[in-house]
Amino acid sequence: MEKFDYSALSFKSLKTLKLIYELGSLTAAAIELGQNQPTVSYTLEQMREALHDPLFVRSGRGVAPTSRCHQIMPEIENLLRGMSELLQPDEFEPENTSLDMTISCNQYELQVIVPGLVQRLSRLAPHIRMTFIQSHLSGHQQLQRGQCDLLLSPVIRDYEALYQRPLFQDRYVCLISAEHPLADKQIGRDDYIQARHLEIYYEGGWKPLYLNSPELQGINLNVGLRLPSVSNFIPTIANTDLMITLPERLARLIGKPMLIKDPPFNSRFELCLYWNKMTHQSKAHQWIREQIIETCRELDGSAQMASND
Repeated sequence: MEKFDYSALSFKSLKTLKLIYELGSLTAAAIELGQNQPTVSYTLEQMREALHDPLFVRSGRGVAPTSRCHQIMPEIENLLRGMSELLQPDEFEPENTSLDMTISCNQYELQVIVPGLVQRLSRLAPHIRMTFIQSHLSGHQQLQRGQCDLLLSPVIRDYEALYQRPLFQDRYVCLISAEHPLADKQIGRDDYIQARHLEIYYEGGWKPLYLNSPELQGINLNVGLRLPSVSNFIPTIANTDLMITLPERLARLIGKPMLIKDPPFNSRFELCLYWNKMTHQSKAHQWIREQIIETCRELDGSAQMASND
């Protein structure tokens, strides 16, 4: 029987191997793990000796998995999931639990959802430590690689290894000054195209979903100002002729004293909560997900009341 060194199959070493497999680079894996490359190389050497296979070969500037590595990767993912479930306590007491939780999201979620979620968790589970990272366009990959525990995103991706839970829908609206020439009239398509716009740009090349509206196809908007974020800039532009197109929940949150107007198109999106198989059975993670769902349910109720005012 072939001698097999099971001591090399630690949670840490298996996670390292999975990251190298997904990223195709020892350097990238080291960065994601917060380690130096020699440490990752040493872990890989241990795995090579234990599994009696090189696992990866050089390919360009990175590495490519061997056929043996491809073959065993599903089992490694099963082992990681099993280890994660094994380490979960039988009972979960939110008020006494010390837990690190990383959530990937972007500006919208940070401003609309996170404040209420943090207040809720501070009250119910004061020992949970929260870290938020930017998802940009790679949130689903971050989740698959184990860089985060949860993802909040309107970007729809159908990954077999990820679970998805719709939270609520939102729509895009226009924010303008009370002195804006369009303040007292319905905004038509020509009005919208000819107006001066404040455009929010995002790292990673992501564009707001309303730009996909049929009414705006082939149109270059008259952009007078581009910013990486908008909330702290509202007081400065409140008396200008600039128009901002934002999700309604965000507009109602940060838009005062500006007016909210309907755009000449109907652009909606659905915000979803994503998680992976590694944490699906965890009682602690199940509880956290429920808190996010409840926070969004409360927001949804508040938004409907505001729309009726």
